[in-house]
Amino acid sequence: MISVTFFLFGLGLVASLILAVAAKVFYVWEDPKIEQVAEALLGANCGACGYAGCVSAAEAVVKGTAQADVCTAGGFAVAQDVAKVLGLTVEEKEPEVSMPGCTYGYQDADLKYTYDGVMDCRAAMQLFGGSKECFIGCLGLGTCVRACPFDALSMGPDNLPVVNKEKCTACGICTEVCPKDIITLTSASKRIMSDYKTTECTAPCQRNCPAEIDIPEYINQISNGDYRQAVAVIKEKNPFPLICGWICPAPCESDCRRNLVDEPVNINGLKKFVSEYEMKSGEHVLPDYLPLEGGKNIAVIGGGVGGLTAAYYLRRLGNLLKVIEATDKLGGILRYVITEERLPRKVLDWDIEGILATGIETETGKLMGRDFTLSSLFEDGTDMVLLTTGGWDSHQILQGKNSGNNIIPNTNLLLDFLLLDSRGENTPVGQNVVIIGGGDAAYKAANICLENGAQQVTIAHPYSEQEAVQKGIKPNKSENIVDLYNAMPIELRGAGDLLVEIAIQTAGEKIEKVALNNLIIASGRYPELLITRTEGKEWKTVEILKVLTEEPDRGIFSVGEIGRTSDLNGVVIAVRRGRKIARALQLYISGDDIAPEKGAIIDQDELQNIYKIEAAERLKAARINYNPIVTLTEAEVVTEAARCFDCGLICFKKVLDLGNQTAITA
Repeated sequence: MISVTFFLFGLGLVASLILAVAAKVFYVWEDPKIEQVAEALLGANCGACGYAGCVSAAEAVVKGTAQADVCTAGGFAVAQDVAKVLGLTVEEKEPEVSMPGCTYGYQDADLKYTYDGVMDCRAAMQLFGGSKECFIGCLGLGTCVRACPFDALSMGPDNLPVVNKEKCTACGICTEVCPKDIITLTSASKRIMSDYKTTECTAPCQRNCPAEIDIPEYINQISNGDYRQAVAVIKEKNPFPLICGWICPAPCESDCRRNLVDEPVNINGLKKFVSEYEMKSGEHVLPDYLPLEGGKNIAVIGGGVGGLTAAYYLRRLGNLLKVIEATDKLGGILRYVITEERLPRKVLDWDIEGILATGIETETGKLMGRDFTLSSLFEDGTDMVLLTTGGWDSHQILQGKNSGNNIIPNTNLLLDFLLLDSRGENTPVGQNVVIIGGGDAAYKAANICLENGAQQVTIAHPYSEQEAVQKGIKPNKSENIVDLYNAMPIELRGAGDLLVEIAIQTAGEKIEKVALNNLIIASGRYPELLITRTEGKEWKTVEILKVLTEEPDRGIFSVGEIGRTSDLNGVVIAVRRGRKIARALQLYISGDDIAPEKGAIIDQDELQNIYKIEAAERLKAARINYNPIVTLTEAEVVTEAARCFDCGLICFKKVLDLGNQTAITA
């Protein structure tokens, strides 16, 4: 018995020694911060963060491969606790929420076949892209609902997912499992900065609206009797709802599907009614905008449509804005070109007042180059200067007020330069001059510069030397004139109120850096330019126009106004351009690449559509010959809103809720 006891004791001692050695050999040190971070997390192990449980998420945070806000379910409070462990600080960010992007369930949509397989959207997608004729339509099998770890999604009576905004944590799991990309994470700023995409369910009127207003949604709000919410929907993409109600040429109506049945919905008349409703209330519908924490101090030069639009959206994105206008009042061509009869000034003043109500400062009667300069703006604490001085019409408004000089330091428009010379007024040019474009006129200006003391003139041609010959342009063979072909200016640099250097990209992506004292632009207008301070008194321009999709990339001097046929049409196009420029600035501020949005719808895209409607109810328009100066009555508005088919990509309401009205059958 004693021997057995000693044997067991010895066996235990040996095992203890082996375990002790193994513990030393195989010991893995664990950062105590991982345990502390894991304790700060919710401990739900829900996987919404994308990691296999809270410990895995904590390890990623400590390694630096995940952020302090990794726990989407815990929100800002948990992010603060995690950051405290790491010795960091976190800032509250704009909340996001999931948003389904389809309006017709399979019971209302046109079907290719009846699906009776595995009740999972990803499985259904394997069979000819799903059962719907609509390429992007929600399949309605509830995969996203089952994947949501927070019970924030449910299937509605129309077989489409419904989001509970109170429960949604914007974890993004539903967006990952949706094979149609129907559900997306959205926020006010994302909607401001986004264009309609080819993967979205959009109506023809939306796609043909230059400002990209969500037309079906604001008509839906009108049908619900919520006129102020209708205005809020419009202001998400257009800060001039009442002005556009008066003057917009309504290209959206030409694409309205009711054209295939009877007359288009009076879309612009509906917009005008709700916008006048807002004005009559005396209270502006103010949009959501981010607080002034971490934003930039931005000065916008030019208080026309483009400048005010850009300022409006930049302010909504959390920046401090000041608009500086050369004339006595804001508005540009809206005030000084379009007549009072066509656009009453009280209408103009109301919409501008609504823009400024977001917290935008203004200064009027101040001309750049005369009353202030780049250096004075930077000395006053401005981080960035956005030039939106308008087109040739704006140039004419300022005639006689030094409008052609020094909007950009030491820069002239080619036409202004030649006009001054024809009047015998010499323009100081310095030793080195660069001329952008201009053809034969550029050589004429180059010789004038040489006569006025320039030592070298560089001409940047946007085409090849062979194309120049085909255009009949005869180069000047002076040894003091340098020709650069296939040249695209991409950056200006300066110090104080002087130009110092221009970077020009030529064929083969080669970058030429040319020192200069004066710049001459062959254009009818100054482009929108972002000028940002670098170090001390030095500054540079940024290629913000790369964000545009509707025109070719021509560097910092892409000044075309594509699609403009009149001042009225130009106003709506300027709204779109101003919002896109605001997007470019925000991308730059965030450190992201400035580029067109991936997947955005452009004019060349061939989208699924329908061109014939059968067996749909006909319903007379409230007023066929609509006069934009006359506002619809509320009864007429109800009639018009009821006529909307509430279109999707190819879906639409085939039976309308006509109320007490009588349909005119085909």
